Amino acid sequence: MTVEQWQQKAQTYKSELLSDLLQFLAIPSVLDKTTANLQKPFGDGIETALQFLVDIGRRDGFKVERVADNMVVVIDYGPDDATETFGVLSHVDVVPGGDAWSITLPFSPKIIGNRLYGRGSHDMKADLIASYYALKQLKDAGFQPRKKIRLIFGSDEESDWRDMKAYLEQVGEPTLGFSPDGAFPVVPGEKGVLTLSIQFQGTSLGDWKLHQFRAGERDNVVPGTATADVELPNDVDINGFLAAYEQYLKNTPMISGIGQYDDGHIMLTLYGKSAHGAYPEDGLNAGTYLARFLLDYHFDQQAHAFLEFLGSTNHKNVFGEKIGLVYHDDIMGDLTVNVGKILFKANTNSEIRINFRYPIGITETAILTQVQRHMGDLDAKIFKQEAFGTQPHMVDLNDPIVTTLADIYAQHTHTQKTYKISNGGSYARLLKRGVAFGGQFPDVPVMSHQPNEYVLVDNIPKTQAIFAQGIYEMTR
Repeated sequence: MTVEQWQQKAQTYKSELLSDLLQFLAIPSVLDKTTANLQKPFGDGIETALQFLVDIGRRDGFKVERVADNMVVVIDYGPDDATETFGVLSHVDVVPGGDAWSITLPFSPKIIGNRLYGRGSHDMKADLIASYYALKQLKDAGFQPRKKIRLIFGSDEESDWRDMKAYLEQVGEPTLGFSPDGAFPVVPGEKGVLTLSIQFQGTSLGDWKLHQFRAGERDNVVPGTATADVELPNDVDINGFLAAYEQYLKNTPMISGIGQYDDGHIMLTLYGKSAHGAYPEDGLNAGTYLARFLLDYHFDQQAHAFLEFLGSTNHKNVFGEKIGLVYHDDIMGDLTVNVGKILFKANTNSEIRINFRYPIGITETAILTQVQRHMGDLDAKIFKQEAFGTQPHMVDLNDPIVTTLADIYAQHTHTQKTYKISNGGSYARLLKRGVAFGGQFPDVPVMSHQPNEYVLVDNIPKTQAIFAQGIYEMTR
């Protein structure tokens, strides 16, 4: 088939695909520990999303199974006795809906013009459904692959990857494959991921009191909102302090916020710009901006050390230059830093969580050592958050999984054959011969984890066609 024929065939599924996708996006498939049990390990929403995929798979005549302690759905197509398995690895879970949505509610998907809005539309339900319809397109055409094709739908990618750890232990690793949880063209390399938890007691006993400071919900999201509850000394003019905060906001037009007086306390809110934590340079960290303002005042003890660490040492520090961690690899690029979760509570346990994306050539020990050297007066303990599948990943650039998919994308887009490296982490890194492949087109903004998350409707069948031909070429 020609490229045009692959694309034309995918277009015939567009109406049916969008119907399924809108239903899928309406499911709030966010980790919910309050409703989790053995049958639904990550709660009601994620269980509903997994069951949705079971239902459409059976509707369309596929062999469908729940595996890995009910955390993973697999859909198989091709010979059961095949010596090789080609895996397509996706996830149904999404980050929380969050604030600042203005087009629609996060789980009330809506198509406006060529945009489909909804939490998870970009990361990664549209591309998951596109990969499903790519396989359906091949099945409907009567394609008989030599390898077994297995769609692997996980459910804990946005958290701890417990689903894939169980899957690999109990089922085993596909021979090769891709995850449509990335970008075009093909992504043979993904940076390592390290999260450090900095834990301390939030003391604030002077005349300037920091009662609470909070920003961020996820390690892998740049905080878009930060709040602080402060108490001023009796001889400090409240209106003057609020005017200084207003002036600070005006001096940095890309941020905004509000300050309010409430029964002896001043409540500060600052709005930055949320972004995926893998690309912190695309965001404005509300937590470090708010800490930078408060750093000019006379908070004492650990409150001051906390503000110093955030508002000076880690403010505008996305490439690690302030903590001696500037590092660049010619293939994989730069190390990046995201202060993802921040919590200070006076006289109780407090925590800062920092997420690093790092290339081959620098070690976790080196990163940890540099953070320890730049703690200042913050009396804290640092813990490495043990996670599954976090080392840098790189597939041989001459492997057919790289060259074939790169060639197919180039044909469909009339571009030069090439590849890219990702700061993000997809399930592809769990396969020795695994790559990320789609569905982020280079000319489209990265909207994952952001308010008003959307995908371009016209790109979904284009993605389906590219996936379909890629699966076909790698399994025939």
